[in-house]
Amino acid sequence: MKMLQRIFIGCLFIFFFTACSYITITPRSKRNIYRERPSTLLLEKIIEFRLEQLGWPRSKQDFMSKGRKYYQAFDGFKYHYTDFMIVDSNKMIFSFSHHSKDADPYIEPGLININSYQGHVKFYKVNDKFVWKLRMR
Repeated sequence: MKMLQRIFIGCLFIFFFTACSYITITPRSKRNIYRERPSTLLLEKIIEFRLEQLGWPRSKQDFMSKGRKYYQAFDGFKYHYTDFMIVDSNKMIFSFSHHSKDADPYIEPGLININSYQGHVKFYKVNDKFVWKLRMR
């Protein structure tokens, strides 16, 4: 029974990807994903911002406008889209996507790259200290 289920799922998977003409897959190795993650300096500056400003940044512009050290933290940041989702005063999720390598000018509009560089960082408080956990997809 499990063998039939696996065959059915495999056929469904193949059908799905051959029927859709707007999905692309770019092979990515774990080493490439590791290289394209945000710098630890930026993540530490976000925590420093929280401690100095007594609040999480609401956007990239808000973060960069509070001083030169915060502006310089985004130097070399290769992602075009960022989102700061504030959960409460001790938790925040920083999401990033649209890497410069994925923004190929020759790709037709409407194509979706399943394996594009993106991820999120969860900031939270443990024993009166802010920590972060990075997850790349």
